[in-house]
Amino acid sequence: MDGARSRGIPPKDAITGGFSDGADFFTYILAGLLIGLLLDRLTGWSPVLTITWSLMGIGVGSWRMWVRSRSIEDDAEGISHGV
Repeated sequence: MDGARSRGIPPKDAITGGFSDGADFFTYILAGLLIGLLLDRLTGWSPVLTITWSLMGIGVGSWRMWVRSRSIEDDAEGISHGV
């Protein structure tokens, strides 16, 4: 990260305003839904693949949010926040 700062690259939150994690979660769900709809249209198995891929999108989005929150907790572990 220090290398990025020395090259003048702003941190991720400065670019996205902190909304990136929520947008990523929504994107995984939307991608799963669209893939499921496309596969249902191609195979005629409606709504089996839409439900399956939507649930997979929710699962992947939730897992990624958990990993991100865990990394935030690990980063903040050594910070006392003025206490």
